[in-house]
Amino acid sequence: MGSTGAHVTAEEVPALLLAALPSLSQEWDEVADENADPGSPGGRLGYLDAAWVVGHLADRLAASDTSEFDAAFDFIEHLILHGDPYVSELGVIGYLEGMQMHTVTSRDLDPEAFRPWLRPLSAKHWEAINKFWDVGTPISNIRLD
Repeated sequence: MGSTGAHVTAEEVPALLLAALPSLSQEWDEVADENADPGSPGGRLGYLDAAWVVGHLADRLAASDTSEFDAAFDFIEHLILHGDPYVSELGVIGYLEGMQMHTVTSRDLDPEAFRPWLRPLSAKHWEAINKFWDVGTPISNIRLD
């Protein structure tokens, strides 16, 4: 997707998440056990973790509390830009596409309300996801430059 240089691995994602969004630390203790899976990258069901975070962000958006959004979107951009292939894809599909789908299906929010916080690479992937849903062009076939 977009990884360059040193790679963030799946094992590092939870610590990066909690560093970016320390308000989730207490709730994480409950989710950590639910989404643990020794057979998955990093020992976690990363896409379920992402759905949990996206749900949290959608709830915050619905409550007009965007105080964590800069840190959250920096975190997502970091995963996409610096993640190994799994982590980079997790940033795009787990977080960004999750925002587009989760906010529409379960929160009745316009996912475009997240747009002001998208970082440069995230914004390109966001558009690629939109194009995929509009015309069926596979995300991997869309040029991001």
